[in-house]
Amino acid sequence: MDDSRVQWSDLPPEILPIIGKSLETYIDVLRFRSVCRSWRASLPPFNIVSSLLPLDLPSPIFTADHLTDALLIRRVIYRLSPLDHQHSSDSASSSSFAAEGWLAKVESTKLGTMRFLHPLSTRYVKYDNEVFRKEVNLLDFRIYEVAKSYTLGYTNGALVPRITKVVMFPDCPWIDVKYCTIVAVYAGGKLGFAKHGDYKWTLIDDRNFHYDDVIVYKGQFYAVDRWGTIFWIDSSMRLVQFSPPLCGFGNQKHLVESDDELYVVDRFLDKEPLLWNADIFHIHWLNNLIEDSPPKVIDFKVHRLDQEWGRWVEVRNLGNQSFVLGNDCCFSISAPKFEGVKGSCIYFTHAPRSTLGYNTHYFELKYKRIAKASIHDNEPIFGPPPIWLNLEATQYEGHASDNLYVSAC
Repeated sequence: MDDSRVQWSDLPPEILPIIGKSLETYIDVLRFRSVCRSWRASLPPFNIVSSLLPLDLPSPIFTADHLTDALLIRRVIYRLSPLDHQHSSDSASSSSFAAEGWLAKVESTKLGTMRFLHPLSTRYVKYDNEVFRKEVNLLDFRIYEVAKSYTLGYTNGALVPRITKVVMFPDCPWIDVKYCTIVAVYAGGKLGFAKHGDYKWTLIDDRNFHYDDVIVYKGQFYAVDRWGTIFWIDSSMRLVQFSPPLCGFGNQKHLVESDDELYVVDRFLDKEPLLWNADIFHIHWLNNLIEDSPPKVIDFKVHRLDQEWGRWVEVRNLGNQSFVLGNDCCFSISAPKFEGVKGSCIYFTHAPRSTLGYNTHYFELKYKRIAKASIHDNEPIFGPPPIWLNLEATQYEGHASDNLYVSAC
């Protein structure tokens, strides 16, 4: 039988744009354009078809220093793993990449600068060691997009206070972010939205201020309130009840998508967070961090929404999946893909909205036990990334946002 296979580089040029425009993530577009010259010529650079963030928005919070403008900042969480799992002769490389996978949260700018953050927080991480000041070829690694997170900040680098969650939809390389909608949860439980060009934020529900979390699930915004009732937000930005109340008695509800199922994780604290509903929450909460310890987690409960029957099912075993509850996003990971990660666990920080350190812990659902994660023993993926810290992209054929090489700086 004749071998009718065709080399990737010999595919008909008219079908290349069709393939390329079916890709939904930046890293997939980057790899598509890196196959060969004909593939690169068939698809425009990422920053031409989709404006890079940060995106100018009105500030949802009015203070003396920041009256109008805020920036929407996107961070992407990747799973990185080396192509060659054998230990390198370089001792630094062999110790850094012994794990099957590593989570890295990346923030990119319009100038091509890439900065890395701890996966569970909004804190930047750095290395001063000269060993890590090297150029890294992204083609040497398998890179998978795990989740996206968003935050609101000001031009001086400060984060907008009293905003606990930000999401955007749609978020696709082929849709300009100027045509997307941004939804935010305020610390007091308010739910608001804004679009590019708006002069102010609009409350989605101006009577009830009791929302804990919001995510994008199956192409829609979904929010959960403090009683565990899930609402979806329709095209008119109105809330439509989607589930019965969970009636969980925890202090904070998180929405997590895993294998196309929707879960609510109920976080129980040893005391109520200070002044959640006060307009001066941010100042008092920071003072509380200095004068007293922040609330600590004492328990979690997980429930899955049975959408066919419209009921809640308590989950006591996640199998090989584990949930990661970050400061700015929550997501699910497959434990076998990360060396040292336990299945059926919840990874979190004890101070959910703190950026003061990593302080990563995990909760084992089976034993109802909390333990501290260690980058030396159990959870190497949650420590600082080994090399990619404060990365600055080098120029590659004239496109700062379309690089295969990055240099640690």
